[in-house]
Amino acid sequence: MKSAPLRPARFVRLAVGAAAAAMTLATCAVANAASAAPLAATQHSAARPTSPDAAGTAAARHRPRLISYAGGESPGAEVQNRADARKLAGAPRSFKRYIGSYAVRLNDRSTCSGEGYVGVTVERLRTDGFAIGGVNDCGGYQALWVKPHRHWREVAGTQEAWDCAVLKRYSVPSSVVGTTCYDYADQEQRHYHHR
Repeated sequence: MKSAPLRPARFVRLAVGAAAAAMTLATCAVANAASAAPLAATQHSAARPTSPDAAGTAAARHRPRLISYAGGESPGAEVQNRADARKLAGAPRSFKRYIGSYAVRLNDRSTCSGEGYVGVTVERLRTDGFAIGGVNDCGGYQALWVKPHRHWREVAGTQEAWDCAVLKRYSVPSSVVGTTCYDYADQEQRHYHHR
Protein backbone atom coordinates (compact mmCIF):
# COMPACT_ATOMS: atom_id res chain seq x y z
CA MET A 1 0.00 0.00 0.00
CA LYS A 2 1.31 3.37 -1.00
CA SER A 3 0.87 6.43 1.20
CA ALA A 4 0.18 9.78 -0.33
CA PRO A 5 3.22 12.00 -0.33
CA LEU A 6 3.15 15.13 1.81
CA ARG A 7 3.57 18.39 0.00
CA PRO A 8 5.94 20.37 2.14
CA ALA A 9 6.49 22.97 -0.55
CA ARG A 10 2.97 24.26 -0.14
CA PHE A 11 3.41 24.80 3.62
CA VAL A 12 6.74 26.51 3.09
CA ARG A 13 5.20 28.91 0.56
CA LEU A 14 2.37 29.73 2.99
CA ALA A 15 4.82 30.25 5.85
CA VAL A 16 7.06 32.46 3.74
CA GLY A 17 4.06 34.43 2.48
CA ALA A 18 2.76 34.96 6.03
CA ALA A 19 6.20 36.10 7.23
CA ALA A 20 6.48 38.56 4.33
CA ALA A 21 3.04 39.96 5.08
CA ALA A 22 3.92 40.34 8.77
CA MET A 23 7.15 42.14 7.87
CA THR A 24 5.29 44.45 5.49
CA LEU A 25 2.73 45.28 8.17
CA ALA A 26 5.47 45.89 10.72
CA THR A 27 7.34 48.16 8.29
CA CYS A 28 4.16 50.12 7.58
CA ALA A 29 3.42 50.49 11.29
CA VAL A 30 6.94 51.81 11.98
CA ALA A 31 6.71 54.23 9.05
CA ASN A 32 3.30 55.47 10.19
CA ALA A 33 4.52 55.92 13.75
CA ALA A 34 7.58 57.82 12.53
CA SER A 35 5.51 60.15 10.36
CA ALA A 36 2.93 60.66 13.11
CA ALA A 37 5.54 61.52 15.77
CA PRO A 38 6.38 65.00 14.39
CA LEU A 39 2.66 65.73 13.98
CA ALA A 40 1.95 64.67 17.57
CA ALA A 41 4.88 66.74 18.81
CA THR A 42 3.59 69.75 16.88
CA GLN A 43 0.08 69.34 18.24
CA HIS A 44 1.40 68.84 21.77
CA SER A 45 3.62 71.92 21.64
CA ALA A 46 0.84 74.05 20.14
CA ALA A 47 -1.49 73.17 23.00
CA ARG A 48 1.01 74.27 25.65
CA PRO A 49 2.92 77.59 25.81
CA THR A 50 6.51 77.15 24.73
CA SER A 51 8.02 79.49 27.29
CA PRO A 52 7.24 81.12 30.63
CA ASP A 53 6.93 84.45 28.79
CA ALA A 54 4.10 83.07 26.63
CA ALA A 55 2.29 81.83 29.74
CA GLY A 56 2.71 85.27 31.34
CA THR A 57 1.26 86.95 28.27
CA ALA A 58 -1.85 84.73 28.39
CA ALA A 59 -2.31 85.52 32.09
CA ALA A 60 -1.87 89.23 31.40
CA ARG A 61 -4.72 89.14 28.89
CA HIS A 62 -7.07 88.01 31.67
CA ARG A 63 -5.73 90.34 34.37
CA PRO A 64 -8.17 93.19 35.09
CA ARG A 65 -7.12 96.58 33.74
CA LEU A 66 -8.00 99.98 35.14
CA ILE A 67 -9.00 102.50 32.47
CA SER A 68 -9.35 106.18 33.32
CA TYR A 69 -11.38 108.23 30.86
CA ALA A 70 -11.26 111.38 33.00
CA GLY A 71 -8.17 113.47 33.46
CA GLY A 72 -6.70 116.80 32.54
CA GLU A 73 -9.44 118.81 30.86
CA SER A 74 -11.64 115.78 30.20
CA PRO A 75 -14.44 114.94 32.65
CA GLY A 76 -14.60 111.44 31.09
CA ALA A 77 -16.16 109.68 28.12
CA GLU A 78 -19.54 111.30 27.41
CA VAL A 79 -22.22 108.90 26.22
CA GLN A 80 -25.64 110.10 25.06
CA ASN A 81 -26.55 107.22 22.73
CA ARG A 82 -25.40 103.75 21.69
CA ALA A 83 -22.97 105.07 19.09
CA ASP A 84 -21.19 107.21 21.71
CA ALA A 85 -20.34 104.03 23.66
CA ARG A 86 -17.56 103.49 21.10
CA LYS A 87 -15.65 106.21 22.98
CA LEU A 88 -15.11 103.68 25.77
CA ALA A 89 -11.85 102.32 24.35
CA GLY A 90 -10.74 99.12 26.05
CA ALA A 91 -14.05 98.57 27.86
CA PRO A 92 -15.73 95.16 27.69
CA ARG A 93 -18.44 94.96 25.02
CA SER A 94 -21.01 94.14 27.69
CA PHE A 95 -20.28 97.46 29.42
CA LYS A 96 -20.47 99.42 26.17
CA ARG A 97 -23.88 97.88 25.42
CA TYR A 98 -25.09 98.56 28.96
CA ILE A 99 -23.99 102.21 29.05
CA GLY A 100 -25.24 102.89 25.51
CA SER A 101 -28.70 101.54 26.41
CA TYR A 102 -28.62 103.35 29.76
CA ALA A 103 -27.92 106.69 28.03
CA VAL A 104 -30.72 106.10 25.50
CA ARG A 105 -33.24 105.39 28.31
CA LEU A 106 -32.04 108.45 30.17
CA ASN A 107 -32.58 110.69 27.11
CA ASP A 108 -35.95 109.13 26.29
CA ARG A 109 -37.28 109.76 29.81
CA SER A 110 -35.70 113.16 30.36
CA THR A 111 -37.97 116.07 31.20
CA CYS A 112 -35.06 118.48 31.14
CA SER A 113 -35.77 121.41 28.84
CA GLY A 114 -33.09 123.61 27.40
CA GLU A 115 -29.53 123.03 26.41
CA GLY A 116 -28.44 120.94 29.42
CA TYR A 117 -26.35 117.83 28.92
CA VAL A 118 -28.36 114.65 29.32
CA GLY A 119 -26.24 111.51 29.36
CA VAL A 120 -23.62 109.50 31.15
CA THR A 121 -19.99 110.46 31.71
CA VAL A 122 -17.82 107.40 32.42
CA GLU A 123 -14.79 108.33 34.51
CA ARG A 124 -13.10 105.06 35.50
CA LEU A 125 -13.60 101.42 34.71
CA ARG A 126 -11.93 98.21 35.77
CA THR A 127 -12.38 95.53 33.14
CA ASP A 128 -13.42 92.82 35.61
CA GLY A 129 -16.72 94.54 36.38
CA PHE A 130 -16.53 97.93 38.14
CA ALA A 131 -17.09 101.49 36.87
CA ILE A 132 -18.01 104.95 38.09
CA GLY A 133 -19.29 108.02 36.33
CA GLY A 134 -21.73 110.88 36.30
CA VAL A 135 -25.41 110.57 35.42
CA ASN A 136 -26.71 113.90 34.13
CA ASP A 137 -30.36 114.88 33.65
CA CYS A 138 -31.28 118.38 34.90
CA GLY A 139 -28.76 117.87 37.66
CA GLY A 140 -26.91 114.70 38.38
CA TYR A 141 -25.18 112.30 40.66
CA GLN A 142 -22.19 109.96 40.79
CA ALA A 143 -23.08 106.35 39.87
CA LEU A 144 -21.37 103.06 40.68
CA TRP A 145 -21.92 100.24 38.19
CA VAL A 146 -20.88 96.66 38.83
CA LYS A 147 -21.19 93.35 37.10
CA PRO A 148 -21.68 90.97 40.04
CA HIS A 149 -22.74 88.08 37.82
CA ARG A 150 -23.65 88.14 34.15
CA HIS A 151 -25.15 91.63 33.81
CA TRP A 152 -24.05 95.16 34.62
CA ARG A 153 -26.22 97.21 36.95
CA GLU A 154 -26.15 100.41 38.94
CA VAL A 155 -25.74 99.59 42.64
CA ALA A 156 -25.24 103.06 44.10
CA GLY A 157 -25.79 106.70 43.28
CA THR A 158 -24.66 109.61 45.42
CA GLN A 159 -23.87 113.29 45.58
CA GLU A 160 -21.86 112.66 48.74
CA ALA A 161 -19.23 110.06 49.74
CA TRP A 162 -19.58 106.41 48.77
CA ASP A 163 -21.40 104.22 51.30
CA CYS A 164 -18.85 101.87 52.94
CA ALA A 165 -21.44 99.10 53.26
CA VAL A 166 -22.13 99.08 49.50
CA LEU A 167 -18.43 99.12 48.61
CA LYS A 168 -17.75 96.19 50.93
CA ARG A 169 -20.79 94.23 49.74
CA TYR A 170 -19.58 94.33 46.13
CA SER A 171 -15.82 94.28 46.92
CA VAL A 172 -15.30 97.41 44.84
CA PRO A 173 -11.60 98.11 44.26
CA SER A 174 -10.13 101.29 45.75
CA SER A 175 -8.54 102.05 42.39
CA VAL A 176 -12.06 102.73 41.07
CA VAL A 177 -13.75 104.55 44.00
CA GLY A 178 -10.85 105.98 46.00
CA THR A 179 -9.65 105.36 49.54
CA THR A 180 -12.40 106.92 51.66
CA CYS A 181 -16.04 106.07 52.22
CA TYR A 182 -18.75 107.06 54.65
CA ASP A 183 -20.15 104.73 57.29
CA TYR A 184 -23.78 105.87 57.44
CA ALA A 185 -24.54 103.60 60.42
CA ASP A 186 -21.84 105.17 62.62
CA GLN A 187 -22.01 108.58 60.88
CA GLU A 188 -18.30 108.82 60.19
CA GLN A 189 -15.85 108.82 57.35
CA ARG A 190 -13.58 105.79 57.11
CA HIS A 191 -10.48 104.71 55.27
CA TYR A 192 -11.33 102.22 52.52
CA HIS A 193 -8.97 99.80 50.84
CA HIS A 194 -9.77 96.87 48.60
CA ARG A 195 -7.77 95.41 45.74
